[in-house]
Amino acid sequence: MFVVTLTYVADISEVDAELDGHMTWLESQFTDGVFVASGPRVPRHGGVILAQGVDREELNRRLSLDPYAEKCLADYTVIEFEPTRVANGYEKIRSDSASVMSGLAHVPTQAAAPAVEKPADTEA
Repeated sequence: MFVVTLTYVADISEVDAELDGHMTWLESQFTDGVFVASGPRVPRHGGVILAQGVDREELNRRLSLDPYAEKCLADYTVIEFEPTRVANGYEKIRSDSASVMSGLAHVPTQAAAPAVEKPADTEA
């Protein structure tokens, strides 16, 4: 699963001029089942997208087709994560992400527990 943040790098009037095309592009990604949620950041200086069901290369390809990307109106930051806990009603997000992750090389790691020193016995 991915969290994508868009940050506008152009005047909001230029962004608004491409809003219809951006909305059409968003709708196509929802129709394809790739986008789970999207919306503007508050305050409105960009947007946020939750995406799943594709790898990073495919997501980057799709993002490059956004009119905001084509016209260099926004910068995109992509954060990949593996949801291990979800709220009731969102179980599909976890299972869809797991199926994509299973096709990728994944080596689980366990952090070693930090050593805890016990204070020396100070009784005399």
